[in-house]
Amino acid sequence: MNEPTPVNLTINDQPVQARAGQTVYEAAAAAGIKIPVLCHHPRLKPHGACRICLVEIEKQRGLHPSCTFPVTEGMVVRTDTPAVVASRKASLHLIFSERTHYCMFCPASGTGETTDCELQRLGYEHGLNCWTYAPDFNKQWPVDASRTYFVMDHGRCILCRRCVRACEEIAANHTLGLTHRGAQTMICADDDTPFGDSTCVSCGTCLQVCPTGALHDRHSAYLGHSTQVTRTAATCVGCAMGCGIQAITRDNHLLRVEGDWDAPNGGLLCAAGRFEVVKPKPARIMRPLVRRGGELVEASWDDALAQVAAKFGDARMVGGLVSPRLTSESLAAFECFFHDVLESSEVALLQGDVPPLDLGTMATLRDVADSDCIALIGGNPGAYQKVLRQLIHRALDNGARLLIVNDESTGLDPWADLYLELEDISFHAASPFEKLRTTYHLRVSGVQQLRKAIAPAQRPVLLYGSGLSSTVYAALRSLPDKTRFLPLVNGSNAVGAARLGLEARPVRGDALYVLLGDDSPNGQAPPQSEFTVVQAACRSSWTDAADVVLPSPTWAEQSGHVVNLEGRRLPVVQLLQAPPAVQPHWQTLVKLAERMGETLSPEAFAQLAGPE
Repeated sequence: MNEPTPVNLTINDQPVQARAGQTVYEAAAAAGIKIPVLCHHPRLKPHGACRICLVEIEKQRGLHPSCTFPVTEGMVVRTDTPAVVASRKASLHLIFSERTHYCMFCPASGTGETTDCELQRLGYEHGLNCWTYAPDFNKQWPVDASRTYFVMDHGRCILCRRCVRACEEIAANHTLGLTHRGAQTMICADDDTPFGDSTCVSCGTCLQVCPTGALHDRHSAYLGHSTQVTRTAATCVGCAMGCGIQAITRDNHLLRVEGDWDAPNGGLLCAAGRFEVVKPKPARIMRPLVRRGGELVEASWDDALAQVAAKFGDARMVGGLVSPRLTSESLAAFECFFHDVLESSEVALLQGDVPPLDLGTMATLRDVADSDCIALIGGNPGAYQKVLRQLIHRALDNGARLLIVNDESTGLDPWADLYLELEDISFHAASPFEKLRTTYHLRVSGVQQLRKAIAPAQRPVLLYGSGLSSTVYAALRSLPDKTRFLPLVNGSNAVGAARLGLEARPVRGDALYVLLGDDSPNGQAPPQSEFTVVQAACRSSWTDAADVVLPSPTWAEQSGHVVNLEGRRLPVVQLLQAPPAVQPHWQTLVKLAERMGETLSPEAFAQLAGPE
């Protein structure tokens, strides 16, 4: 394929080579030439509303917005003429006059070097030190604090519409819009309802693109400017999506989480991945606890491990349950401890579910957003893979068709072009463990309907869950080669666990070791055993019922890898230092093995976890 012919132009007397289809702003940015913007954002379609990016273009009358004006061969552009600068300053004066931008009380406000407000930064750069047109301080602009995680202050809004466009183009949720007219125009949700009562899903995308302090995060407000914090690219372990995140930390505290624009999720996060990870947690377990006289009391690591080693040595069988939120390295260490030291095969995931992974070519998250036909068979992305649901909506906005095969409502049913119902053909025995083996079936006539509906598509993606009959999985494997498959995995690192042979199932044993990490039992009854060890980061009903409690690092205090539902091996980066008495999982298991007269190799854990 021939490379497109480059476009040659001149910007501020500097020769610039651009790509056909680029705007003047994009060409200048690629050449390192700064043109100020407010309404423009690189992840949103050009809008051209703020008039801050106006430039002079030779042989063109007047000034033109560089963010929407396409480059042409031989174009000559000036970004810094007196007319351009004067126009830019006039626009800034008008924007400052429209609302009560009283910077001293704004969480984004700072000096010219530290400010997080793009409007304030431009004010500094253009020498604005007073109002040419004073704002109406008698006008009271409302503050909407009805959302749990972030606040909308209309007095700081500049109507750039970035939030509206992000809600439409990135999150595909279509909650935000405009109400009223002229100088009274405001951002609104749905039919001008409070944001907290609207269809907002709290993905926070609008918050991340806001250029001022109009939208601000409740948790991290006033805790540090961008120049005072550390940004680290990391992986969210909230679910099996493995979304790319930017973790913002300061003084060993996680202040907030933002989406990574360059990751496959394209900056999109769910409320759990963006906000819930920084919510206050239950009391942290800082030191080992042992039960004495019916009470849990603090003990040294040596005393706690000695008691665990003695009890495990006397037990007939030790069972193990481990959280799927842990890294593959921690899972491998736990499994090695049970197989090599305890000689027990009674080790399993605490929870999690992985459908068959061999149906065909694996889809990517970008494949979902770019698909022209999405088939959802079993599973519910809105429950366990919420970002995936937004990507489905984005594909629907671009004209994709949706086919649903399920036994229950998915929340996506109103958009379905075809809906087929699964039949429950499970064997429901008296035992609750046997009842776990639920099986759903789609009759041959339904499979034929599905195949016929997929046939016209050029880029079909099939999302599928667990528990389907072998006949259905066989039918899916026989779909055309153009079909891409994405399993609806439940459990952050359940795929990594499956590669180690771990799955969720009941375990037996007169002693039990539960490695929770920072997982939450969420009201589940603690497992029953004659002797129970729980290793966890925070207090819960499970730790309160245990005989020995061992401290655990949180997700932000560990390093290693997880495997997401696409099958990609993703790095888990240590963001925070754990408290002094909290040690990595593998270190606890190595020391416990030594107490029991055995040796475990940390190098072996890394090898089992997967190649670099």
